Amino acid sequence: MYELRAATPDDYEFLYDLLVATMKEYVRQIWGWEETEQRERFRTRFAPEKFEIVVVEGQNVGAVSVERRPTELFLSEIQIQPAFQRRRLGTAIIQDLIHEAGRQALPVGLQVLKINPARGLYDRLGFAVTGETDTHYLMSRPV
Repeated sequence: MYELRAATPDDYEFLYDLLVATMKEYVRQIWGWEETEQRERFRTRFAPEKFEIVVVEGQNVGAVSVERRPTELFLSEIQIQPAFQRRRLGTAIIQDLIHEAGRQALPVGLQVLKINPARGLYDRLGFAVTGETDTHYLMSRPV
């Protein structure tokens, strides 16, 4: 259904465009979106080694970043192009991460913007809110 490949510096524009397509509206609602500022913020924080590119039928359609911590696997980011959302792709990726965590007897953690409807996906996959900030829910799926 999908493959993951290591991101490279050549994925810079793809990853920025993906951020815009998936997160701009939420960021705009919470903090405001100023394009020049967002591009600069992305440029200074760009770390391709932290990402894997989601590939479907040879096409880059998303990105995922997982921090493999001693006490949990933390899903730092998952972004899927809008045209590929609601096709169970995010579900498949997260379920694979849950299985990986299960083999290591670790929980899976994540955070999600309170206004992001992806929260429903996380609820369906067994994640529960364990804390919150002004803008995010912290969620975990136990072993």
